[in-house]
Amino acid sequence: MSLRVIEWPEFLVDPPPGLCSAMAIGVFDGVHLGHQALINRIVSRGPNPTVVTFRENPKKALCRISGTGTSGSYKGDLYSLKQKMEIFDSLGVKFLVLIDFSEDFSKLKGKEFLDLLGNNGKMAFLAIGDNFRCGFAQDTDADIARQVNEEKGIPTELIPQVNLTDKGPVSSSLIRQAVLAGNLKLASELLGRNFSLDLSDLKAEYSETGYAYDLCSVCRIAPGTGRYSVLMFPYGCADGIAGRASAKDGKIFLPMEAESLEFVTD
Repeated sequence: MSLRVIEWPEFLVDPPPGLCSAMAIGVFDGVHLGHQALINRIVSRGPNPTVVTFRENPKKALCRISGTGTSGSYKGDLYSLKQKMEIFDSLGVKFLVLIDFSEDFSKLKGKEFLDLLGNNGKMAFLAIGDNFRCGFAQDTDADIARQVNEEKGIPTELIPQVNLTDKGPVSSSLIRQAVLAGNLKLASELLGRNFSLDLSDLKAEYSETGYAYDLCSVCRIAPGTGRYSVLMFPYGCADGIAGRASAKDGKIFLPMEAESLEFVTD
């Protein structure tokens, strides 16, 4: 993997010498077709295509900060950070700036956040979705972000949402709904690839019926109750093994141990 990860504190005080980047900002859960449009733009525009994102979804972090847990409004992540990093790398991203979303960070105003990204010429170009919002109480929308940047001479493009015929705008929320409903064909169409699960950070629970992986334990969503055709990837194996997986109550049940899992919808 050629992708270089820069932690937020390092980016602020000790970035790579001369770093001047075309940036995209977002949560990028699933790295779906809309996210790919942003990334493709910074890769084609350059220089040094850089994604600025969070170690964990801010909605998830806010649940933890407020003590409300992960139930209710936030159902769980689509992808692990490992999965997202692999996709960023495959799309040509050179740098990944990782932010640990904290209570202090949540109070940062949008303009202050953009100023931090642009300090010392680190941001040369910004691509954001036309529905972008950031900052405390989401005080900065896409138009304000463009105005703030362009006052400092930083070109900023607003990328329209990607729409699929009769399905509306592509979004992580729509994909999450599709996965939870067991509609993995729709989820795959919105992602631009088959939906997959990273199991590498989970310990399998063995029983006579096979191996169970509790996705809820890492706040990651699993498909709705049902049986699914899958490719299972054991540790150290590049080729998937075809089989069937069951899902129930946020758990995945497999006939063998696996590091990751791809749901086959073709």
